[in-house]
Amino acid sequence: MRESAASKFIGALKKRQRPLEKYVFPVLLLLWPLAAVREGICLSDPAYSLSNYEYLTPDYPWYFATLTANGLGKLLMKISGGGLLSMNVLTGLLVSLTALLCYFILQRLIPGWMVFLGEMTAVSLCWCPTVILYNYLGYFLLTLGCLFLFLGVLDTRKELYFALAGLCLGANVTVRIANAVQAALILAVWFYFAVRPGSQKKQNTAECLKATGLCILGYAVGFLVPVLCSMVFHGPAYFAAIPGILSMTSGSAGYGMGAMLRDILNAYVSAGKWTFMMLGAAFAGMILFLLPVTRRFRLPALVLYLMGAAVMIRFFYGRGMFTVNYQDYWCMFSWGMQFVILTWLTALPGLAGAAGISAEERFLCALSLLLVVLLPLGSNNYTFPVLNCLFVTAPVTLWMLRRFAAALTLREKARTGRAGACTAFFAMALVIVLMTLLQGGLFHVCFAFRDGTDGTARSAQVTAGGERTAGMHTTPENAARLETLLGVLAENTDEKSTGIFFGNLPGVHYFARIRPALETTWPDLDSYPTAWMEERLQAISQGSGSLPVVVMSTQETGYAEDEMKRELLSDFMTAHHYQTIYEGQDLVIRCAPKFNED
Repeated sequence: MRESAASKFIGALKKRQRPLEKYVFPVLLLLWPLAAVREGICLSDPAYSLSNYEYLTPDYPWYFATLTANGLGKLLMKISGGGLLSMNVLTGLLVSLTALLCYFILQRLIPGWMVFLGEMTAVSLCWCPTVILYNYLGYFLLTLGCLFLFLGVLDTRKELYFALAGLCLGANVTVRIANAVQAALILAVWFYFAVRPGSQKKQNTAECLKATGLCILGYAVGFLVPVLCSMVFHGPAYFAAIPGILSMTSGSAGYGMGAMLRDILNAYVSAGKWTFMMLGAAFAGMILFLLPVTRRFRLPALVLYLMGAAVMIRFFYGRGMFTVNYQDYWCMFSWGMQFVILTWLTALPGLAGAAGISAEERFLCALSLLLVVLLPLGSNNYTFPVLNCLFVTAPVTLWMLRRFAAALTLREKARTGRAGACTAFFAMALVIVLMTLLQGGLFHVCFAFRDGTDGTARSAQVTAGGERTAGMHTTPENAARLETLLGVLAENTDEKSTGIFFGNLPGVHYFARIRPALETTWPDLDSYPTAWMEERLQAISQGSGSLPVVVMSTQETGYAEDEMKRELLSDFMTAHHYQTIYEGQDLVIRCAPKFNED
């Protein structure tokens, strides 16, 4: 009777599976990235990108370092009208498109419901504001390139797919120049042809060389087309900007290779201690399930084991592994890293062909590991870039987990008559998956970048920014600060005014519609050298136009050259007799006569 009821339940689920996969899951993946589009107003990273789309010029090397992202950003600003809410929606749809492409294409090998869970996990862990297109356009092209490589190893039309994969990855270099390292994904293709059965070695080598050549050809076209288009308008400025780009990153300690590798290692070490505790719990569960008494009382033993897992999760919470403040990304980081470690634990055996998996599955394992390794390179954000781009990795990890669970359970049952050890370890893996989904999902609907991260409710709106802040929710404190700042600037500037905003305030240019007086809207960054700032201020001093309005935050930025730049800016204002027109809420606003009469 019990088996009959279970069979009926499984049968009912299977009847609903196809319509869910065909209609419901795609709609959810379309809408899920838009869940929090109204949440948060931040004057740093997201509004920095929006300011760049509007004001960045070829005079600054960053224009070319993120060439394609800036071009798309300008286009979307025109389409959307430039409002923060409308930009959040349009750029959020780029995330939706990335997830949907994975959902439909990976079903060639992985069940639809499992791909759906993987994509929901990937979207939920996306912590970076979607308006930062040098990230999300980059993730889209990277993911699309991976999907074309996947189709290339599955389909007979390999030539087209390999060329398209190279095209995407080449174009991605013009989205962000650090994406050049993604060319290493060709290693997954080489691995596939090395392990593919059923063909002669010479034939495999020939096909591998052909695929590599097509990828290189596509890569060259994908890179050169945007560059040549830029040369039509700016001449050879793209290549001339490369030394400036290299000097920008060399001036920032966080972008050094040593610092990046150290941060990545620290992230794994920090997360690894929790993994070892879970492995210890899994070993204890293995002993429990191997006891003779559990053969008769298997369900109570499983319930007892899961209760122990719940106690373990409570222990982790008490030790600060995660929080229930879902407005801060540390609530999900450790669980996300457990999922990444699970990727390593499933993909490494997959590379070796464990459990009789196919060459195509081994290829996906290689692709997943390469993504985990490559994504943090060129960033100073620890392993957060990995969590931001799990679109391919997450469903592959879930699929390999299922494949190994099924194969090892059958093997253990054949040997011992029951699946004790396998139950313990795969139940613990399921705990990781469920906790990642839970923490990630709550984080996704509650989080807004650097706005209310202490848990303060975002219950206020800002009217001073017009349509640029319309419909957005922020904390009362942030709203009051912005209302005052934008109101004072509106009274003391006009459409010809320029500004210098120092102290993690690049977004003021966007919200106040004031052009930057410097080459950049974010002069505090270490990637903007003090020498460049000094040279530009001297040029302004020697000019005959109106002087810029200056807004400075009294809070330290934490950047290495913060003090030197503040002194430089203070000397400039003293020399030109700037007067304070507002001081309060950690802000100082100063203005000078409209024209330099020196």
